[in-house]
Amino acid sequence: QATERGRKRPESLERIYLGKAPEDLVRKSEILREARIRKLRAELLRQTAETHFKYYCSICLIIRDENEYLEEWLQWHIGQGVEHFYIYDHDSKQPVKGFVEGLGKEISEKVTVLEWKGKHADAQPDAYNDCLNRFRGESRWIGFIDADEHVRVKTGQTLPEFLKGYEEYAGVFANWVTYSADGQVKECPGPLRQRFRKEFHEDKWLDKAGKIILQPYYMVDMVIHNGRAADGFYVVDAHGEKVYNYSLVDSHPTVDFICVDHYYTKSYEEWIKKLRRGSGHAKYRRKYEEFFRVNPDMGYCREKLELQQKYEISEK
Repeated sequence: QATERGRKRPESLERIYLGKAPEDLVRKSEILREARIRKLRAELLRQTAETHFKYYCSICLIIRDENEYLEEWLQWHIGQGVEHFYIYDHDSKQPVKGFVEGLGKEISEKVTVLEWKGKHADAQPDAYNDCLNRFRGESRWIGFIDADEHVRVKTGQTLPEFLKGYEEYAGVFANWVTYSADGQVKECPGPLRQRFRKEFHEDKWLDKAGKIILQPYYMVDMVIHNGRAADGFYVVDAHGEKVYNYSLVDSHPTVDFICVDHYYTKSYEEWIKKLRRGSGHAKYRRKYEEFFRVNPDMGYCREKLELQQKYEISEK
C-alpha cells in the first residue's frame, strides 16, 4: 500500500493479510509477524539477562483455613531450594501471617503474606495474576501451586538448579502424581508425605493435569493450571516438548524428571472439611462423589443424599 503522496508505508503500518487474501500477501504478512516476534523475544531475553532479581525461584499460594498443612508445605519446598513464598490469605479464620510468624524467623523471613479479602470475581486466578504482575521483577521463576501439592524434582537437583536448563522457555509444566486416602477415614496428626503413599492412576484428568512453574517476564496472564505466554515463548514439559493445553497434556504424562505430588482427598474426614471450605475458583465446585472416584474401595463411607448435598457449598 502507499500513502497519498506515493511513499511506501513504514513496516509498522504494513497491512496484515489473512483469510482469502492472495497467497503471496498472506505469506508476506506471516514473515513480517515472525520477524517482529523474534525481535520481541530477543528483547525480552536481553531484559531478563540484565535484570537483577531478588529471588531466582519462588512459589505463589492462595490459602484458606489450611494452616495445619502449611508448615510441612513450607519446609518441603525450602528443602527443594525454593527461596521465597507469596501467600495470599483468602479470609482464613486463623490469619496466616500470625501463624507463619509463629514458625520462627528461619521460615517467616522467606514468606510474604498478602491479605486477599473482599469481593473477587474469581479469587484464585485473581490472586495468581496479582502475584504475576506485582512480583514480575522480583523473582525470575514463580510456581503456582496449592497447599495440597508438593513440587518434587527427581533428578537429584534443587528446583533452581533444575530450572536453569529451561531459561529460554516461558514455563515448565509438571504433571500431578495423585495420592488416594489409602483407606484412612479420620484425620490424624502426622506429615502428609508419611500418611498418604498410595498413588492413584485410574483417572485421565488427574494423570494428565498438573501445574506450571513460569518466568513472569515471559507470561501475559495466568488462569489456574495454565497461562498465556508472550509472543515468541511457550511452556514445555520436562523433556522440552511444547505443551499446547497446559491443563491437559496431549502426550503421555512425564513424571520422570519433575512432578507435583497431589494429596487430593487426604482422609474422608479431611475431604469433608475441604468441601465445607469451598473453592477459590468461581467456575469450579467440588463434588462429594469425587472422593469415591479416587477412593473406589471406600464406598462404606458414603452418606445419605441429603448429607452429601449439605457438604457441597458453592462460593458466591
